Amino acid sequence: MSGYQQKPGDIAVFKEKEKRNDRAPDWRGSLIVPEGAKPGDKLEVAFWAKGDKGTMLAGSVKFPMQRNAGPANEAPAHRGPDFDSPF
Repeated sequence: MSGYQQKPGDIAVFKEKEKRNDRAPDWRGSLIVPEGAKPGDKLEVAFWAKGDKGTMLAGSVKFPMQRNAGPANEAPAHRGPDFDSPF
């Protein structure tokens, strides 16, 4: 996936090519925490298979949708990045 640039809210997870032992992870990657997140926040994740033969999982992290109990014309609560990621 040359040219792939992670942005806040993006996850990139790659299939481990050389497992050194049975306890090593099958997949390993990184996450750039979305702006506004703080320790203890619960975030939702979604993944899509990418790369040659599905060797990479690309995904996104967002704040869960929050139900708004206010008036119908009130602005929605912050949801973070959408899952419609351009991977």
